[in-house]
Amino acid sequence: MSHSPAPAICATRHAVILAAGESKRTRPLTAHRPKPLIPLLGRPLLAHILDEMVGLVERATLVVGYRAQDVAAAFGDTYRGIALRYVRQAQMNGTAGALLAVGQIDEPFFLLYGDNLVAQADILGVCAVRHSLAGMHVEDARSFGVLDIIGGGRVRGVIEKPTSPPPGALANPGIYHLDAAAFPALAQIVPSPRGEYELTDLVGLLAATGPVGYHVCTGFWMPVGTPWEALGAAQFLLARRAGLREQISPTAQIGAGSQIIGPVVIGDGCVVGVGCVIERSALEAGATLGDGAVVRNAVIGAGARVGAGCVVESSWLDDGAVVGAGARLRAQTYDELRPTANSAGLLSHELLCTRGAVLGRGTTIAPGADVAPGTII
Repeated sequence: MSHSPAPAICATRHAVILAAGESKRTRPLTAHRPKPLIPLLGRPLLAHILDEMVGLVERATLVVGYRAQDVAAAFGDTYRGIALRYVRQAQMNGTAGALLAVGQIDEPFFLLYGDNLVAQADILGVCAVRHSLAGMHVEDARSFGVLDIIGGGRVRGVIEKPTSPPPGALANPGIYHLDAAAFPALAQIVPSPRGEYELTDLVGLLAATGPVGYHVCTGFWMPVGTPWEALGAAQFLLARRAGLREQISPTAQIGAGSQIIGPVVIGDGCVVGVGCVIERSALEAGATLGDGAVVRNAVIGAGARVGAGCVVESSWLDDGAVVGAGARLRAQTYDELRPTANSAGLLSHELLCTRGAVLGRGTTIAPGADVAPGTII
């Protein structure tokens, strides 16, 4: 629910998406690509974010930095009717620095992060108030910024990673509605203890001069800050397809006796051997499974090869990775993990806390090898 009634039609037509960081935490998936281009069900992460804005905004400004040319080459000047503009953040000095790099915007705009899957309903939700941000109920708010609410549907600021968040604390998922007044306030921000200009400081500065509202999220929030969260995002997008026809490319070859247990996405030119089992997984273009291979809750990257008789569970094989015949990438559930994602009930806590292996681009696993759960290569 919003704490001011959402307008029937939101007049805001501009979105700013922050997507400049190198994201070392997401390696090896970002060792050879920018995070916005991490493939999820055959399409880049950023495409799934932009999908939620189709019909809502007319233009989006993308703040880019690391491998910026790759993002521009992948998306060009428009995406599904949204005009795209690219602004380079020359100095990686924080999220507020990223917005400052855009320059003055003299109209209302949404501000989002380029590594979170969020719902259009929650983007619309922050549109009800001139200055507003989203708040989301999460299992453990200690790893988030938490909204400092003062009553009357108003926010005083954001408390970063409180050690003892109050019951029912609302985490900040990074969905904002701002306007031209944000830019003079940005100029007042001083570096945080980690030496960065933090966007969350903007909330307090704006609240000191006028009301800042908030919207309680009703949708989902799937961050992609680590390889495991990328896997969770892929699993979430697959779960959203439940009940739909399996997405199997007409150019894919499926061997006799193979079981496809949905939801599953199989890309162009994939070759699946005889007697394989594919369950709740995505195979990117050109992936190959040998006879009798079993793949569950996994992403098999473009051109990756899984040998005959392999077992791959809750794992991500990046482009061109090779798993030798008979090797096993077994998964384990880590009950002590507290996932930050909110999948709107589509993914179980157990699934979000289950990890196999992450194999970087071109990695080779020897035939018959056993790869320990939680391994990143």
